[in-house]
Amino acid sequence: LKDPFGMEQRQSALKGRIVVLNFWATYCVPCRKEMPDLAAIQNEYAALGVQVIGASADEAEDRAKVLQFVKETKINFPIWTGATTADMMRFGLGAALPGTVIVGRDGRIAKVISGIVNQADLKKQITGMLASAEKTAANERKKEREQVASVKQKPSEASSVPS
Repeated sequence: LKDPFGMEQRQSALKGRIVVLNFWATYCVPCRKEMPDLAAIQNEYAALGVQVIGASADEAEDRAKVLQFVKETKINFPIWTGATTADMMRFGLGAALPGTVIVGRDGRIAKVISGIVNQADLKKQITGMLASAEKTAANERKKEREQVASVKQKPSEASSVPS
């Protein structure tokens, strides 16, 4: 997909982040209604490694409409253009807009939402993913500390030289 200025966007730039990918279009009334909720999610969770992205399904010649909509609504997250029904199907969505996919830090799809997103449900999903990631990180830190401690407790082979 591309940004509204035609610059190719790479998935690799999102590695290690939780991504909320929302498929929408300027002609879709429910899509337009959920934009403030998505902007609120971006505001609340960006510092924690969450990135909202809007994937516009508007036709290429309607880029001016997309840019105007972004400007009017003060969207605070990246908008990509050129989304197709095939893109939506690849993520497990149907062809109807809006549709949202939440992708975990590991790059795997965590949740597929067909239709308008509920901000409370979206927050619950993100909070759960963040808590799970923190728990995993804490367990990894604990294992590292235990490994360091076990290495320090082993007697040095240098001190057991026969006389």
